[in-house]
Amino acid sequence: MTDDELRKIYYPIAESWKMIREFCDATGTPVECFKVQEQSEDIFEKSGKTKFAEEIISAAVNEIDRIMRENGGD
Repeated sequence: MTDDELRKIYYPIAESWKMIREFCDATGTPVECFKVQEQSEDIFEKSGKTKFAEEIISAAVNEIDRIMRENGGD
């Protein structure tokens, strides 16, 4: 496996973790939701639009959604 292939695996994992960390206190305001959507699309683009990236980012967004609901959002 090449370094580039490894980066395409590492990048969405690392960036998704950072996104979860950033929104760990979020409550689901429209601004927060827009930022999550925007960041997740950016991560997907920079990851090479791979199926793996899509699955990792989707899992991260689902976790952020759960966190937002738990923190008092709708």
